[in-house]
Amino acid sequence: MHKEKVTCPLCDSNRLKKLYDNDRYQMGVQTVICKNCSLIHINPRPTEQEMVGFYKNHYRNFYESIDVPTSHYIANGPFIPRANFVYKVLNDYLNHANNILDVGCAEGTLLKLIEDSYPSIKTQGIEPSNGFGNYAKGQLRGEVFLGGYQEFVKQSPNIKFDIITTTHVLEHILSPKEFVESLKSMMHESSVLYIEVPNIMSDNLKGLGAIHLGHVLSYDSTTLKLLLNLCGLEVIDFYTEGLPALTPAMGVICKKANKYNKVTYSTPSIVDQKAKLFIERILPAKEEKRNSVKKKLKVLLNKLLG
Repeated sequence: MHKEKVTCPLCDSNRLKKLYDNDRYQMGVQTVICKNCSLIHINPRPTEQEMVGFYKNHYRNFYESIDVPTSHYIANGPFIPRANFVYKVLNDYLNHANNILDVGCAEGTLLKLIEDSYPSIKTQGIEPSNGFGNYAKGQLRGEVFLGGYQEFVKQSPNIKFDIITTTHVLEHILSPKEFVESLKSMMHESSVLYIEVPNIMSDNLKGLGAIHLGHVLSYDSTTLKLLLNLCGLEVIDFYTEGLPALTPAMGVICKKANKYNKVTYSTPSIVDQKAKLFIERILPAKEEKRNSVKKKLKVLLNKLLG
């Protein structure tokens, strides 16, 4: 897969510091931190065209070993608990909503829960994976658009939603500001947007589980809020505890900002602190790998010595 060097996807700075040059699947992924805004991300990274094809045709099978979900797969995964959490934090808004959009709706668990609880709410999903998207179509009364968010916005330029959700999608997006601006274009003045992503600075994150080709961007509370700020969105609620995800996560409810938000970037000391914490948290993975090699060498030595 061809890779290209890019400036920081959040602040466009070219002041980057290398953190680590390996990942969960030993695919040679290099992780860096931006010295200006402290965003941790993959750099160099695959081109947009290659990533679109990867997510459409290979991502689910590569990371989850399945192309088309089953009821057993859904029941034993994080999907139902995750949907229940999002439903709970959005319940006050659902009481007054006429429609909702879930960007990256996957198998449709969240939208199905909302349809069952609020039959009057019109649901709409967007899902790039054909297998998961077609499964969602079979479960939902609402529409599911098979494709990317750019295609959906282009086909429905004036559409607005009361609630927009996107869970564990933003970390896969190469152009985060363009993505959030696209979501914002589908919001009216009273709309709310819920975003959920892995938290790379969580105290509970250990090893390389969250570091892989699929996660091109790794957010913490500072960089997620900075992104929203840059896009003219205002935080209503922020969640860092109790989110049922495979990797420690955080969620935010936001709305269109009524006034300009002053943008503040990270200081060198904050960047250094994050870099240090990142390395400390992946050390268990390095130690585990080292112990595994030692164990294999010991077994081999025992065989040689009889």
